Amino acid sequence: MLRRMRYSKNLLVLTLIVLFSLIPGAAAEAAAGISGEGFETVEGNLEWQDGISVDKGDAVFQMDVPEDRFPKKLRWFWRGCGQVWASVEYTDRNTIYYVMEGTEPPQIEKTTFIDHNGIPRIILPTMLELPQGPVSVDLAEDYLRYYGRHEVGIKTIRFRVKAGGRTEIKEFKVEAYDRKESSAGESSQRMEKSVHLRVQIPQGNQGDFYLIRGLELPLQVEVRALLEERKEGSLTVALPESITVTAYDPGKVSVLNSHTLSLPLLMGPGYAEESFVVSVKAAGAGKIRVQATLGGETETVEGGVACADLQGIRNGLHLVDEGVYPVKHDSHHHKMTVKKELRNYIKVKEDVFSTFHRLFGEEEEYDKPAGLVCGILENNTGLNLPLHIRFSVLDESGGEIPYFRGEHIQRERPEAPPVPETVIGVGANATQNFKLPLFADVYSVKPGIYRGVLKVSLFGADAGITVREFELHVEKESRVQVVTGLLAVLLSLISLLLLLFSHKKWIGRLKTSEVILIALFTAVKFSIVDIPWFIFGDVTRAALGPLGPFMHIFTGIFWDIINAMFLVTLIVLVPKPGVVIISSVVRIILHGVAFGTFNPVTVLLMLSYAFLADALLYLAGFTRGRRDFRTGLTTFALLGLIFALKHVYSTYTFYYVWMYLYRLFYPDWYINVNAVVSAVYSALGAVLGVYLGNRLKRVIE
Repeated sequence: MLRRMRYSKNLLVLTLIVLFSLIPGAAAEAAAGISGEGFETVEGNLEWQDGISVDKGDAVFQMDVPEDRFPKKLRWFWRGCGQVWASVEYTDRNTIYYVMEGTEPPQIEKTTFIDHNGIPRIILPTMLELPQGPVSVDLAEDYLRYYGRHEVGIKTIRFRVKAGGRTEIKEFKVEAYDRKESSAGESSQRMEKSVHLRVQIPQGNQGDFYLIRGLELPLQVEVRALLEERKEGSLTVALPESITVTAYDPGKVSVLNSHTLSLPLLMGPGYAEESFVVSVKAAGAGKIRVQATLGGETETVEGGVACADLQGIRNGLHLVDEGVYPVKHDSHHHKMTVKKELRNYIKVKEDVFSTFHRLFGEEEEYDKPAGLVCGILENNTGLNLPLHIRFSVLDESGGEIPYFRGEHIQRERPEAPPVPETVIGVGANATQNFKLPLFADVYSVKPGIYRGVLKVSLFGADAGITVREFELHVEKESRVQVVTGLLAVLLSLISLLLLLFSHKKWIGRLKTSEVILIALFTAVKFSIVDIPWFIFGDVTRAALGPLGPFMHIFTGIFWDIINAMFLVTLIVLVPKPGVVIISSVVRIILHGVAFGTFNPVTVLLMLSYAFLADALLYLAGFTRGRRDFRTGLTTFALLGLIFALKHVYSTYTFYYVWMYLYRLFYPDWYINVNAVVSAVYSALGAVLGVYLGNRLKRVIE
């Protein structure tokens, strides 16, 4: 027992002695790793011995980077003159140069290559200047600052010394390491390509190859090269027997046999690309082999081509939450907000110059869409689907209305204006949103309810996968209506202000007989025009039936001819300012007393008409004693023009204000017909009023 205890004690002592003897060696080994020993001379005649300290010489030193980790933070001390810099090359070919202050920077060149996605890349190194003395750099932070967030590793760390005097580098240490990602070490190898071959089956598919049984689809093959000199080669496509070529360009592609295509290549120097698209039809699955040979380099793509059923794709692809939504434009912040609460509704805003645009045939501006066609596609199949989405607005006969269009940059064919459409790819078992801007020709689109059709089909094929139809409500908001309403409000306010501040002066200038004449003529006009229209207006409109839009030809005899005739007669008898406004106020009061209504729109319109007529008569000199109402061409022309303008203004103002305030709709042709009839009738009434006024004036005198 005692002997066993002594043996265990001796064994423990021996073990501790061995461990303590190994600690200094392990510490020394760790210190050697952290201190950065391991720089080797790759160029020049200098040697690295815990740094460098020379008066002259030229060399490049490279540090070995461990396989499982890479340096993250470095620290060293340097000073001197000549050319001194450190370079860090990352695994994605990006390089950062740290140049010692006061020394000559290196001559750098850009690096060009094609990445694994077939995209040509250009890399320019980053150059940073560090002061002489102790420096510290964080390689990961510097990469993040200048190249963005990517998981990369360190490929090489180098020092270049070309001494032009006393130069030294010492106290180099790796203060921290970072774990090396497996993908980081492979990224540079994947990028080292001068020829890239891309095959899309069908065209637009970024995933596994497939075709639809019995459906003609496009197949695209593309070669991209980045070469230093011009090279010749060929591109060959070997299709399986189950796939038949249905259409191709014989001037570009040669058919070697029924299932083999060939394209000669002549590419470079610099970046060049060559591609072709052929239409194929599949009867079953198979394997395809595509090979591009250019100079001494060969790139090959092989893979199986699956054969899917169209009905299976239709069952697996779902269109969710589709619709057309209006947008709100914020011109100050240049933002566009979709109004999701208004589905299948858009509002077209017309500017004040629409009439001139229509007359001279100018097209609408394509700067702001009227709405967005939005939707969500859910792909529950295992295939990557390139889809063509098209939205069109149809008329009653099923034809596309050309006034609803897509992006203005698509307008290359004036004979066939493009509808909103786009091509998107929806990954296997993925969801994808889409938005199509919808522009509307503000000078041609009319408000109403239209039929919208949203069609989703495979790109390059006419067969629709999903088709949705819905009603599209279009509302038209004319800025002319707003401007006209504001003008009517302004003129009516001016009329009220004139009446408020000038009524004493106006009435003070009137004789008692003239006041009686104003009241008499206003009452007669009210009896002849307002009362019959209030009683028989709806009856007349119903009796005319299909001729209702042209009823102003008959009713205008009262509204325009008799109205203008009595008003001119009153002015001939009482040629003083304010008479038209006073008569209109009396007429408004009679209308309210007789019918029990004071319509604000009627008050607004009549006061603005009265001010316009009074102002024009005053400016023409008829109500300020500068011009007599003689029967002659000049008088007839002036009065006819004044009352034609007044009645045209009253016609447009009447309809636009009612449309704006009460959300009514009158077609432009209907308003224009009434305006023309009103202008002709009122000019005729003004001429008749001169004859009637002069005769009554002789009777009174």
